[in-house]
Amino acid sequence: VESQLERSDNEILVIINRDLARKHGLSAAMVGRAIAYQLTGASLPRYQSGDREVRVQLHIREQDRETLTQLRNLSFPTATGEDVALSTFAQFRVSKGSGTIFRQDGKSQLHIRALTTRQDRRALYGEIDLALDGLELPRGYSWDKGEGFRRYQASDDAMRFAVIMAVIFVFLLMGVLFESVLLPFSVLLSIPFAFLGVYWTLYLTNTNMDGMANVGAIVLIGVVVNNAIVLVDRVNRLRTQGSARFDALIEAGQNRFRPILMTTFSTVFGLLPMALGNSSLMGISYAPLGRTMMGGLLFSMALTLFVVPLFYALLDDLHLFLKRLTRAAFAESVAEPMPADD
Repeated sequence: VESQLERSDNEILVIINRDLARKHGLSAAMVGRAIAYQLTGASLPRYQSGDREVRVQLHIREQDRETLTQLRNLSFPTATGEDVALSTFAQFRVSKGSGTIFRQDGKSQLHIRALTTRQDRRALYGEIDLALDGLELPRGYSWDKGEGFRRYQASDDAMRFAVIMAVIFVFLLMGVLFESVLLPFSVLLSIPFAFLGVYWTLYLTNTNMDGMANVGAIVLIGVVVNNAIVLVDRVNRLRTQGSARFDALIEAGQNRFRPILMTTFSTVFGLLPMALGNSSLMGISYAPLGRTMMGGLLFSMALTLFVVPLFYALLDDLHLFLKRLTRAAFAESVAEPMPADD
């Protein structure tokens, strides 16, 4: 861990004795401007050459402004017309400079940088909060985790919003295709189980949930529901042809098992080079994206034939219950006698 001050260079401090300078008819502001002009130069009026202007800069020769001794011997004209060296009314000290001074909303900031080989930033930020919990600062001072944390938080919020929107769009599409409000949930409930496979895969491969893994999770939402859609669509078709719900679920599972297996393994084997390789873009590895999708697809495939039929049956029962409840309530409202007129 190092602060902004530790990353700065050494600098020479010129400490002016104001009383001695005043005796020579000099002020601290005059001395400061003169030192700046003699070390960094001064801009002169532009030189007019024909139809163009030439910028003119006045400098002391570089070899005359390289050492501390030359700085001490810089001469200044006094009120009596004599020249006096800077060392006669100033002291010199070498100290650590402040580097760059950062300000935000009119307040000065000091940046502290921590270097680590760990990549789990969420855990690192949690450790920082734990370490600085209860820290009491003087009045007017405060601390935060900096611009990097704000960018990380904004990226995390954007990823969370993308996941929510992906789930909503999948739900709307399933609602239109199945012509039902409840049955799409039997498809959507396969997504959390796919994420369970994602986290186990990342844990076993010691892979961090970074930006690429988040992108893979968003893509996974649109891919992992395919197996459930194929199964539920087959069940609906069988029930339309007159099959009972239980028989339709069993037959759909038997008929769709092989296609589900083929599509899942073809995608997984296609992702193997990405998951096991070391290819990257601007230093960001593609491996977390491939591992995320592989783990989610395999786990989802293993549970699709068990979890989706279960939730399909439960939601179908809920649909029938709500339908009977609505019909009973409507029948009672119709059968209620109308009040007689006076």
